[in-house]
Amino acid sequence: MEKTIDISKIINAYFLKNRIRKAALARKLNKKSSYIGYLQKRPSIQTQSLWDLCHALQYNFFQDLALLLPKSYSTTVLENDTKDETIAQLQQEIKILKAEKEVLLQVLKK
Repeated sequence: MEKTIDISKIINAYFLKNRIRKAALARKLNKKSSYIGYLQKRPSIQTQSLWDLCHALQYNFFQDLALLLPKSYSTTVLENDTKDETIAQLQQEIKILKAEKEVLLQVLKK
């Protein structure tokens, strides 16, 4: 097994960078401030707790964790086309539509 991940470091870095206050976050989660302190000290937390944090802060901690995994790891989630692939497809479609337009214009001129 590779290195272990301390989720509290990721959470604390986010809190520090975004100046998240324990009391305000606790109110948003309907929890006590001590609960937030507990999360900040735990090297691992339950998935549901992390899920709740994501929604309360509108931040995807799961993505941060996923980025720590090797890119060669698979997933069952269907990948969306990348932006580059979508742009290339749209550019190709534009070329085809422009060519069709030119043909139509030539036919109309006759």
